[in-house]
Amino acid sequence: MLGLVSAPSGSDAVLVFKVAFPIGIGLASAVFLTIKAATRDTLNIDKAIPTVSYRLGETSHDAEYDEDPDLFMARCQEQYGPVFNMHRRNRWSTVVSDPLVREVFMTDDLSFGDAVDELTGIHAFTSSVIKSKKGFDHPTIHEIIRDIVTPNLALFTPRIVERMQAITDRDLGHSQGRNLIEDPLVIFQEMIASAMATVFMGHEIAKERKVLDTFIDCTGDLAGLIDPRSRSTWRPYFNRAKYGIANPLQKHIRILVEAATPVVQERRRQEAEALEKGVDYTRPLDIMQKVLDNFDKYGIVDLEDVCGHLLVLVLVSVHTTSDSSTYLNYYLAAFPECIDVLYQEQLEVLVQIGKEREEQRQSKLTSGEAGSVKDFVGTELDPRNDRDFSSLAVRRMVKMDSFVREIMRFRTDRANTPHTARKDVVLSNGMTIYKGRMIMINMQSTHQNPDMQGEDPAEFRPWRFVGKGKAATKVGTDFLPFGMGKHACPGRFLAMQEVKTVGALMVSRYSKIEMQDPSQKTKALRSLIGEKVPTGLYFTSREPRND
Repeated sequence: MLGLVSAPSGSDAVLVFKVAFPIGIGLASAVFLTIKAATRDTLNIDKAIPTVSYRLGETSHDAEYDEDPDLFMARCQEQYGPVFNMHRRNRWSTVVSDPLVREVFMTDDLSFGDAVDELTGIHAFTSSVIKSKKGFDHPTIHEIIRDIVTPNLALFTPRIVERMQAITDRDLGHSQGRNLIEDPLVIFQEMIASAMATVFMGHEIAKERKVLDTFIDCTGDLAGLIDPRSRSTWRPYFNRAKYGIANPLQKHIRILVEAATPVVQERRRQEAEALEKGVDYTRPLDIMQKVLDNFDKYGIVDLEDVCGHLLVLVLVSVHTTSDSSTYLNYYLAAFPECIDVLYQEQLEVLVQIGKEREEQRQSKLTSGEAGSVKDFVGTELDPRNDRDFSSLAVRRMVKMDSFVREIMRFRTDRANTPHTARKDVVLSNGMTIYKGRMIMINMQSTHQNPDMQGEDPAEFRPWRFVGKGKAATKVGTDFLPFGMGKHACPGRFLAMQEVKTVGALMVSRYSKIEMQDPSQKTKALRSLIGEKVPTGLYFTSREPRND
């Protein structure tokens, strides 16, 4: 456990020095690095890479880009080729378009993690909470997701659904009229945080309100760190100085450790008791337990270190998944005709799964493996679970999957997924990306490319990917929100399972979702991650509650 060290009486000067010295170092470093960053933009640029001209009277490309990102990026690629320099948000970057995009993702010396840290200072934010490993993009985090989270997704899904249903009943509920939710993000953030708390920490810990609050609050801390609209070049340096001294994540770690300690002690007691009696100990199904069971494999130091890793998982999952779940509902409001289509698909999937499960039960009864229907109660073939939103059911909802993938394709910022060159890199067209240069991907060249996306790529077509073998988790040059190659986001399977489950719950319970202010439709459809839409949503229940 972390503790506070008190200064002895009469040591005010020492205390002032202890506080002022790191602040002074941080500010000096910030000034130095800012000057370095400001001057670096004019250096180390291959003169063969063309620079996009400004409109008359403008000193950046911000205004032209913001007016119509698709038009701007398409014009730049047509006029300057697949690689060009642009000045946006007070920063020069080299934009790489199709067909060179794949090279960026497949080149280890072009780093996404370095770029995110350069833009936000996120390493200083996350590194202090992980004692054994440093950095939010350290391989250990990826290994835990790969080894524990993804293989157990089907087992985690029932409790995810249970928590989501509980929050839906409590906060959205049923109404004979229209139920207005002025800030939908608050509800979907709680829904995702509640589901993640029980998966990451176990139901005993997740039921504590302070744990749920810390899951929500820490994502708010992260949102402030990565504000997509920030144009300040000072931000990453200010963040590094600030979080190197007073990191809000330390408070969250203390809360998790305090809540986890008695639970872990009780689990150890039960395990020792089972061992003494010579019986098997039923290990709890949560990520905390599995990390504790494999602490040596992952180089975990202690329970505080376990909670640090889990908190980083929360940071990289709850924020973006809450955001995606919220905006899925804005898209359902913008395209109301999709709700009944998705609802009918859902009914058909659940009916088919119910038939398959009944066939399995009858087969077991016929073979004598089960004596009566009562034998299935409490098992995986319990008839009461036939219409549950299981992992299988959600996976079979192909129209919902297409709807989610199309949202992510349509909504993604057109200059996105930054990478920083760790050394000089020569692209296949002969152009050089010099060490320290930042690259942005021209998403318009891939996500709005008719050769990759089919006809009318500028339009939102919810069933675009049905029958195409392109699931929302399938990465490639034609779908880049999760990156691609060996550096693709390993948590995308959990994230998409959650988002689609939210969608399934919404269309099953509400026949209509409407925007409080329809004039904000365009804003809602094109908003960036973390950007709030200035309108609430109305939810109309399918089955009014009988009071």
